Amino acid sequence: MTQIISSISGYFSKPLILGTFLPVVVFMLLTAIFAVPFLPLEFPALVRYQALDNEWKTVATSFIAIVITGLIYNLNIPILRLYEGYPWRSSWLGTFLIRRHQSRFDDAQNRISTMKACRHLMETADEDFAANENWITEFFEYWKALGSPFKGPGGSDYKWLKEIWTDRPAPAGQAAAQPAPAQEVAPVAANSSKEPPKSDLQLEWEKIYKNFNTEYGAQVRDIQRNYPVERNLILPTRLGNVIRSFEYYPGREYRIDSVVMWPRLVGIIPKDYAVAIDDAKTIVDFMLNASLLSLIVATLILLAGLAYPVPLNSWSSTFSWLGNVAVFALISYFFYRLSIDRVSAWGSMVNGAFDLYRFDLLKKLGYQQEPDTREKERALWYRVSRQTLYGDLDRVPPDYVDKPGPEPSYPAVSSTTAKATLELTKGVKVSGDDSVIFYLRISNTDEEMEAADVTVTDKLPDDLYYLWESARVDSAPAESVSGPNPYVFKIGSIAGNQEVVLTYKGIRRNAMN
Repeated sequence: MTQIISSISGYFSKPLILGTFLPVVVFMLLTAIFAVPFLPLEFPALVRYQALDNEWKTVATSFIAIVITGLIYNLNIPILRLYEGYPWRSSWLGTFLIRRHQSRFDDAQNRISTMKACRHLMETADEDFAANENWITEFFEYWKALGSPFKGPGGSDYKWLKEIWTDRPAPAGQAAAQPAPAQEVAPVAANSSKEPPKSDLQLEWEKIYKNFNTEYGAQVRDIQRNYPVERNLILPTRLGNVIRSFEYYPGREYRIDSVVMWPRLVGIIPKDYAVAIDDAKTIVDFMLNASLLSLIVATLILLAGLAYPVPLNSWSSTFSWLGNVAVFALISYFFYRLSIDRVSAWGSMVNGAFDLYRFDLLKKLGYQQEPDTREKERALWYRVSRQTLYGDLDRVPPDYVDKPGPEPSYPAVSSTTAKATLELTKGVKVSGDDSVIFYLRISNTDEEMEAADVTVTDKLPDDLYYLWESARVDSAPAESVSGPNPYVFKIGSIAGNQEVVLTYKGIRRNAMN
């Protein structure tokens, strides 16, 4: 997916210049200042370069800069995948780093699960503070005794816990007897409508409850931003895991296969938004290219000093050589760390494209459905994604429009007694006055259970009107009739192993003229 996202708007000048050409120019300048002095004067490339006149030196320098820029620009995806850890994830180093990230992922998941369970208990206690005051007091005691209860293996204590861990507040009954010196509690009249002042325990509880929810949300956001949805998808580097996290965001939220759907979404993204995505990607390219080129400079200085040790004829020269190698290695790591935050910004823009324009994409693909729930949307996107990826080989393709459900059959009978067994029989009798009498026998076949609140739904033919107040249940008027067609007749309760007969009349429309 990163290969497809790398450039989408046709706005190439800015990404090329800022993302690639600028780091290359700086790289060449730093190489000339710090790496070339460690080469001997008779080095063949230096001799040939020094033999050129100024104009040809400018041409040669520009040519080298353009060639390196072109190489790095076209190798952008392999460079990105190198920093993600794909080429070396099966090596001993990659395996070690993956296991370390998986351990951190497990710790974070366990911490969130623990906090979620505790949060549920805190919510329950907060709903009725007075009734749960004893439990809250014990909560404070255990909280202080355990230190940080959410500290996992390799984790560290949280600043917010230290801030809210003050001395245990007094229970409500002791709050008035030992007021704080700086506090003055005004007397409350017996008939005052104001709420009584909160105890120290309640104030501290509200503080810890608020901070706990804030920390819980931060923990959830942190794991969603820094890791993919599943443990087996974790890569060796933080950069790779952050990228995987936003690559799997459409699937996690909407069950959209981002790799399959992104090229199609590109076609409907507005130009301004596409340029904004490219701008975010350009900053990532700049950071990674600067990191890579700094590492190359460090390597060149190291190799130059090892291959031509003549300039290192003193301890000061040796320390200068090793210092330059270390400084450029640190600069490389510095730019790598900066790129992680910029990748998060880039990923937010990509995820925003799915959030904002996925329904437009659905219509462009020819699907007219408008799902009214998240679950229905996820089911639809899952089928569309699989159809796009596998074609008809996978399963029956989704319909472009929702098919109407089957027409309900009439008559129908129901009861609020779910286990009641009701049977319905219908018949008609034609009268001589252009009316039709409908007979519906409702039988409760359960010998012991009464069917309560029985209703019958029936639909008249199009050429008939319902005759007002004609509905009878065993000669007694029906409880109520509602409509229009189909009509719902409420006939009351039917005892076990009993039956009733509902009758009503329909008048032919031509008889009304």
